[in-house]
This record gives sequence, C-alpha cells and structure tokens, in this order.
Amino acid sequence: MSTHKAVWSRSFFPVLLTYFVDNFGQAVVYPIFTPLFLRPHLNFLSTDVTLFHRTLLLGLLIASFPLAQFFGAPLLGELSDRVGRKKVFIATIIGGIIGYFLTGLGIHLKEIHLLWTGRALAGFFAGNLTLCLAAIADITKTKQQRAYNFGWIGVIAGLGFILAILTGGSLSNPNLVSGFRPEIPFFITGILSCINLAVMLRFFQESHKVKQRDKLDIWTGVKNIGCALQTKGVRIIYTVYFLFMICWVTSLQFLSAYLIDNFNASTNTITLTFVLIGITWSFANFVLNPILSKFLSSSKTLFFGLLVLSAFLFLTLIHHQPKALFLTHFFIASLAAALCWTNGLATLSIKASKFIQGSILGVNQSVVAVAFIIGPIIGGFLAGIDIHKLYTFTASCALLAALLLFIPSFGIKRT
Repeated sequence: MSTHKAVWSRSFFPVLLTYFVDNFGQAVVYPIFTPLFLRPHLNFLSTDVTLFHRTLLLGLLIASFPLAQFFGAPLLGELSDRVGRKKVFIATIIGGIIGYFLTGLGIHLKEIHLLWTGRALAGFFAGNLTLCLAAIADITKTKQQRAYNFGWIGVIAGLGFILAILTGGSLSNPNLVSGFRPEIPFFITGILSCINLAVMLRFFQESHKVKQRDKLDIWTGVKNIGCALQTKGVRIIYTVYFLFMICWVTSLQFLSAYLIDNFNASTNTITLTFVLIGITWSFANFVLNPILSKFLSSSKTLFFGLLVLSAFLFLTLIHHQPKALFLTHFFIASLAAALCWTNGLATLSIKASKFIQGSILGVNQSVVAVAFIIGPIIGGFLAGIDIHKLYTFTASCALLAALLLFIPSFGIKRT
C-alpha cells in the first residue's frame, strides 16, 4: 500500500498539470480569435477580405485544433501502450511548446500560415489528453476510485477553462493595458508548457509497464481498436459519448448567440456566464461526483446524468422565460454534463482491458474531436433556421444517448 501511495503522489500532479495546460491551450482562443479575424481595424487580415471569407478562415482555424487532435490522440495513445507513458508525455509536451510559440509568433507577425501551423501542432500533441486518462487508469486499482480520480480531471478541466477565458480575454486586450497583445496568452501557454515539462521529467514515474517491445507495427493501433470494438459494451459507450459530446459542445458554443438573440446580453454578462459554467463544472466533479461514486456505478451516474441534462436543456426552451431562469436551467444542465463527461470516461475505461487503455481512450478522444468539428456545423445550420431548434436538437441527443445506454445487452444492468 505504501508503494502505491508513493507512486501516486509523485505521478498524479504531473498528469493533472498536463491536462490543465492542454485544456488551457484549447480554450484560450475563444476570446482572441474571433475579434482578431472579424475586426478589420486589428489589421490581422487585409481590409479588403470580405466578412464571408473572414468567418470561413476563422472556422477553419478553430477546426484545425480538433482535426489534428483527431489524428494525434489514437496514435499517441497506442504508442504509449507500446513504449510507456512517460516517453510519449515528454515528446508531446515538447511538441506543444513549439506549437504554442508558433501560434503566438504567427499572430505577432500577422502570418496566417504560421498561425495555422502552430495551432495544428498544438492540437496534434494535445492528443496527450489521452495519456493523462490512461495514466490515471494505470495507477487506479478499483472501479470506484477510478471514477473519483477521473473526477479530479474534470475539476482541472473546469479550472483550465475559467483561467483560459480570463487570461485570453484580459491579456489580449490593449484597452486594459497598452502593452497587452493577442499573442501574449499563447506565449504564456508556451511558458506553462515548459514548466509542465520540467515537472513531468522530475516527478512522473512510469505507470505502464511494457512486457514486450515488439517491432513497430503501423497496424497495431487498428488491431487494438478492433479488439476494443469487440469488447462487450465498448461500441455502445463510444456512441453514447459521441452523442453526449455533440449535445454539450453544440449547446456551449452557441450559448453566446442564444443569449444575445434572446436577451440582448452584454459582453460582460457572457464572459461571467462562461466563468460560472467553469465553476459549476469543477463543483460537480469536486463535490458531487465523489459523493455519487459511493452509491452509484459510473454507468448509472452517466445514465441519470444524461436524463437530467436532456430535461434541463428542454426546459431552456420555455418561451418568454426571464434570463435568470434560463441560466438556472443551463447551469443545472452544466452540472449534469460534468458528471456525464467524467463517468462516461470511467465507464469506457472500466469496460476495456488494462493492456489497451491508451488505445481505447485515444479512440474516444478522436470521437470527442469529431464532435468538436461537426457540432459547430450542425449548430450553425440550425441556428440559422431558428435558434430555438438548437436546444431541441441537443436535448434530443442527450435523451437518445440515455436510451442507448439503457439497452439491456449493453446498459447499466451489465456494469
């Protein structure tokens, strides 16, 4: 027991820090890229570039991060199963450092190709989110403890989101301090990544013991994925998690548009709303998830979380409700979404063999990346028709996910 505690104390913090930096780097763009591309007076793009082309370029740039992550996550996860977590952690953190500094440099030089390259590199190497989840699965002995520890990852994700929004929104705004520039938050993220690298080198102990070092086989990942998809319950969990992510990503990304369209919300109100969502997300994982994990399995918490998420997203559709009531419904939906996120990961990890945790969770990260790519496309289409249809769609996705999880041959009775 003492040995396990020693390994845990040395390895847990570097994993949490890595997850924090990755989420920070992904969210810091939200208050930066939109004004950078859409406001001609910032002179990042030529003034003769039309609004259509500005929004198109912005969409492609935002999509480059999850698209690169889609390819990086399963490859990095499978590679870590083969050679160990620590080596891949170190390589990906170094790659992330390069990506963040290139992004900042691209903004500083007003060079969109450099910006694009940096963002794609950062996205590819942020596939090490998978390694964080796999490392926690490695060093967690019981199913209950795994759900609890994945909850800590959820807390870190919420804190990273909050600090990224505040950092990106303030340090990129020269109206606050004349020396602030849009590239500064990315240079800060690069510096945080350097600190992360030092902590990883110093404190992380290898959590995955490789029994045999076979020659590199480019089809190994495909074979592991095939093995995973044949595992009872894994396929349905992938589908459930995909529907959940489509629901939540689309709901969150178009919240600003909904607040503006229905309540004429100010920028300060929108920023505060997102900060409170981050706090809500952390609260759910820090306080509620540990309590629920004592009484419910991960799959049951996921099931009930999906039902609550669906119900309160449907409640946001009540016509002519005051803004405070709408936000109350949305914050409760956020609590449920946080529990779904954590316990969906825990359920998937528990159902898979311990020997392919990296591959399984890597595939799931690609599923998440696809949701981040297509969610805005579906949301934009629906919002263009009627913005109220947006939450009808997302609430229906959550409900469908819950129904799929309830299928007797795969559902909560089998976990």
